[in-house]
Amino acid sequence: MKRAALVLATVLAGPAWALAQTPVDQKRPAAAAGKVTIENMSGSVKVTGWDRAEVQVKGTLGEGAELTFDGGENQTSIEVEAEHGNPMGIKSELEVFVPAGSSVSVEGFSATIVVSGVTGSVSAETVNGTITQSGAAKGVELQSVNGAIEVTKASGRIQAEAVNGAVTVRDASGELEASTVNGKLLVTGGSFDRAALESVSGGVRFEAGLSAKATLSVESVSGSVELFFPAGFGAEFSVSTFSGAITNELGPAAEKSSRWTPEKELSFTTGSGGARVTVETLSGAVSIRKR
Repeated sequence: MKRAALVLATVLAGPAWALAQTPVDQKRPAAAAGKVTIENMSGSVKVTGWDRAEVQVKGTLGEGAELTFDGGENQTSIEVEAEHGNPMGIKSELEVFVPAGSSVSVEGFSATIVVSGVTGSVSAETVNGTITQSGAAKGVELQSVNGAIEVTKASGRIQAEAVNGAVTVRDASGELEASTVNGKLLVTGGSFDRAALESVSGGVRFEAGLSAKATLSVESVSGSVELFFPAGFGAEFSVSTFSGAITNELGPAAEKSSRWTPEKELSFTTGSGGARVTVETLSGAVSIRKR
């Protein structure tokens, strides 16, 4: 009897939950390289680039939310607003299809953001949630407070910043600025003309390529720094740490720079030089290794 009552209660609760969610499916024409802005404070936003000259919005709106979808072909605006109550507490799940060449901007608060297949610029920010970008975007700017950030195959100017979360950059190229406070920072694959990496307590690992005249700068407080380079790599290195150890597989060992403190410094050149690599840590260990 109790089991039958539970089943009946579940069946009756189903339609009430369904009514709380409002499905959306809207389209409008859009230019091949137009601008698309999306705002959804809570829930998720998934953006996919396609070969159609239109923007389509699908998904569900939380109870009390409404969708604003307007603009012309060159600029499209998508926003989830609250009819009543706090918009931060209304979860809506959006799936947005845009022309691949669009410039996309996404803003959330407690929202997970995923962007793929967009070849224009991509900017996204959220407070509580992860941000993932994949595809040949030309220019990326991603920011999250509590959540990981992943960038794959982007080019041009790339900025990725997290406070409590890891930052991962794969197979990218151009100019990179990446930072994290509490989280690992990993750069692997691809090649850069300039890379500036910063961490407070998270480790930094760089396994990407550098162009002949590139610059790589790494700063860390207590996180370790690991840099991997091919044996024939040509660069000028300058490494310093207050109390961390320095391991060097490409050249000479580090030396103490003071009789009274544990500071260590290391300067050397590999190959014919060309690129420039600088590393500074407070207590984090530094390892320069062959790959």
